[in-house]
Amino acid sequence: TVVFGIHIAAPGLAITPDSVLDKVARERLSTVYMPGWKLTMLPDAVVQAYTLTAGQDCPAVSLYVSFDEATLALQGSETKLERVRIVTNLRHDQLDSVITEASLIGEAPADYGHAAELAFAFRLARQLKAQREVVRGKPETFNRPDYSFRLEGSDSEPTGEEQVHIGTRVRGAPLDLLVAEAMILANSTWGGWLAECGVPGIYRSQAALAPGVKVRMGTRPAPHAGMGVAQYSWASSPLRRYVDLVNQWQIIACARHGRTAALAAPFKPKDAALFYIISAFDAAYGAYNDFQNAIERFWTLRWLEQNDMAELEATVMKDGLVRADTLPLVFRALGTESL
Repeated sequence: TVVFGIHIAAPGLAITPDSVLDKVARERLSTVYMPGWKLTMLPDAVVQAYTLTAGQDCPAVSLYVSFDEATLALQGSETKLERVRIVTNLRHDQLDSVITEASLIGEAPADYGHAAELAFAFRLARQLKAQREVVRGKPETFNRPDYSFRLEGSDSEPTGEEQVHIGTRVRGAPLDLLVAEAMILANSTWGGWLAECGVPGIYRSQAALAPGVKVRMGTRPAPHAGMGVAQYSWASSPLRRYVDLVNQWQIIACARHGRTAALAAPFKPKDAALFYIISAFDAAYGAYNDFQNAIERFWTLRWLEQNDMAELEATVMKDGLVRADTLPLVFRALGTESL
C-alpha cells in the first residue's frame, strides 16, 4: 500500500467566520490576477503566514489517500489537521523543462530530487486522469497553449510603459498533470466526505458535456460531467478563493467532530448565508475574469506595438472574427466575414 498525501494551506484554522480577516476576504472574494501584478484576497502578511514555504512547519489540512501500489486501486482516505514540515518547493517555472515525461517513466535520467516519489505521483496522475476520461466519455483535449506574461522594468504596480514578454506553457505538461490530478482528487474526495457527514459545502457541477450546459455552483453534491467525477467542491485554494475558505471551515468541522460535524460546522444545511456567498462569488469571479482578459488584451496589443509587428497569422472563427495563432488575441479582420 502507498499512502499519497495532499496538503493544503490551512488559514481556516485561525481565521474564523465573521472575524476581521473573514470580512476582508468576503469583501474581495478572490485574488485578482493580471500581468505583472495581483490583488490578493487576503493581506500579504496573512498569505505569507500560511503558504506552504520550504523549511517551515506549516499548518495544513491533509488528505491521505491509500492506493494499492501494483494496481493503483483506491483503498481509502483520511483527513488530518496537522503541522507539516515542507522540505522543498517544486516550482513550474524552474522545473517544467527539467522534470520531463521521459525522466518520470524511466526512459531518461532523472537528475533532480524526489525522483522516485515524483515517478509514482506521475503514474498515479495518469491513472486518475484515465479513470475520469472513462466517466467523461471522451478524453480531455488542450488545443491551445496557456500564455504567460512577464513585464520588465517595474517591481510595483504596472504603468503600461513596461516591456512585455509573452511566452507559452503547454497545458498537460507532467508537473501540470500531477498537480491538477492531486487537486481534483482532493476536491472530489472532500466533497463526498462533506455529504457523508451531513455537512453542506459549496459544489461545482455540470449536468452534461453537451454544448451550452454550464458549470453551476450549489450547496448539494452533483456530478461534474466536464471533470468526470461524482461531485466536486473547491477546497484546494483557501488563500486565494473565498469559496475554498468556506469549504475548508466545513472540512475542519468534519475532521474534528466526525458524524456530529453538522452540529459544529459554521454553515448549516439550507443556510441562507451559503446561497448569498455563492451568488456574490459568482458575480465577482466573472467580473475579475473579464478584467484579467481585458488587461491581457491591452498587454498583447502593447507587445504588437513594441515589436513593430505588421503581420500576424490567424485562424478564421466566424462573423469576421479571427484568432491569432501565436498570441492570446481575437479581433475583427475586415473581409473575412464570408470565410
